[in-house]
Amino acid sequence: MGKRAQQKRAAKHAKQAKQRKAAASRSAATFATVAASLPQPTSMDDILFWITATPRGGFADSYATVDDAIVAAEKAGGVLSCFSFDESGEYEQTLRQDADGWRYEVALYPRLGLRELVKTSWLDADDRDQAVQQLRRAMAAYVPESLRHPGLEAVQRPSTTSVPRIGWAQSVPVAGMRAWEDVRLVEQEMGLFDLVPLADGPDGGLCWGLAEEAFALFRAHGLSARACARCSAPVTDRHPHWPGVLVSVENEFGPVCGHFRPGGESPQRVGHVLDAAQDRPVGKLTGKEQKVRCQHCDVHVTEQHPDWPGVWTESGGSGSPNCAVLGAGADDATEYDLVDCVYPHVPVGADSPAAAAITAAKKVGYFLQPRLRSWAQ
Repeated sequence: MGKRAQQKRAAKHAKQAKQRKAAASRSAATFATVAASLPQPTSMDDILFWITATPRGGFADSYATVDDAIVAAEKAGGVLSCFSFDESGEYEQTLRQDADGWRYEVALYPRLGLRELVKTSWLDADDRDQAVQQLRRAMAAYVPESLRHPGLEAVQRPSTTSVPRIGWAQSVPVAGMRAWEDVRLVEQEMGLFDLVPLADGPDGGLCWGLAEEAFALFRAHGLSARACARCSAPVTDRHPHWPGVLVSVENEFGPVCGHFRPGGESPQRVGHVLDAAQDRPVGKLTGKEQKVRCQHCDVHVTEQHPDWPGVWTESGGSGSPNCAVLGAGADDATEYDLVDCVYPHVPVGADSPAAAAITAAKKVGYFLQPRLRSWAQ
């Protein structure tokens, strides 16, 4: 999910967040520990302003007491989950019954560059079931030894899409707890929340820019973990909407390289490359290319653009292959799980691997077409 989609989600939650007591922020010493221990060499000093706190809302918004939530969990078959989002992270709170009674679990999920690396590594895999286990091991190893705590583990939890939801989790027994404030007090002591800076990746909140050490760690666990040689974004050429095209899945630009976006080195949109030797000057249209109209945005597109051979690309302007971006029409959990990043042009009368996804996206409102030439075309 890109920065704009996250901004929309943050705005949606702002009113509720103001009505709730802010959870305790973690100390600056935690950030110093993370900065010193991360496998990436990037300093954390420039992101000390981020609040690292326990998740807001969740069960407390729907159930007056812990007992009320347990009753609901019993009716649901022994497990009740709630996905929550705030400025400190993406969380899932779960009540689960085991042999020793009811436990309250909090899962913290990666986002931005690290989430993108998880998604692209999974999409790239020949055996995706095996890749899930490899990702769990990689995520466990990603945690510096100084931040590993008893009971803290890398987990896979149910997803709303085919994309696995993998993160870190820790749980506590809720026996004897009645008020959510009791749970909060225990929750604030969880070592899990020391990992919040890790969940964003050590790149200061950018959608790309993970250091090579992060990719090397994932590759050491049997994953492809490929990166664009120019902008360092995690990429895959097995995205279901963009087969054969290198795509970054966690931002609004998809196949467009970070060096060729607004504010980059060129206004022309050019794709990712895996080898710097593949880099070449931006191409130009001759004006003789065969053109048709895109059935969704009505612009003229061509498959003969020199920078996008075989990809339907806007035949004028910045030469963008992107028709639409991901809006914010789904719930938080679904938005997090979506593999959708940007949607390709589809010529009038033609089919596309993305056709079904576009139809679904239009129905729920996350097919967004900002036809502003200054943004994401």
